[in-house]
Amino acid sequence: MRSLQWIGRHVSRYERGVLAARLAGVYVLIVSAATVYVVISTCLPGSQGLEALVLLAVTSPLSQLLIFLPMGSLNVTVQVLLWPAAGLVQAWLLWLIARGRRKSAAPPPEARSPE
Repeated sequence: MRSLQWIGRHVSRYERGVLAARLAGVYVLIVSAATVYVVISTCLPGSQGLEALVLLAVTSPLSQLLIFLPMGSLNVTVQVLLWPAAGLVQAWLLWLIARGRRKSAAPPPEARSPE
């Protein structure tokens, strides 16, 4: 509960912080759902692995850059985790871009003029 309050305070410091948090959160949910779908569907018998294109499409354009990395020596688990990680990096970038400028902080109580 305490962490949610901290997130709420942090998000409200920016002009469009709430909107940016919602956009990034929805994108994280989409990436998570696509990851679960790909993992489950590729484990089913008869799967040819083409379901991974869903995850590639959801996490593009950053995941398209990962295609050019030499991943033959990497463990399969690491390879599977790279695409969702690319999606999380994109969600963070979405948050940075959409949040806007930081609101000006209110002056401390001592600095305010008496009314």
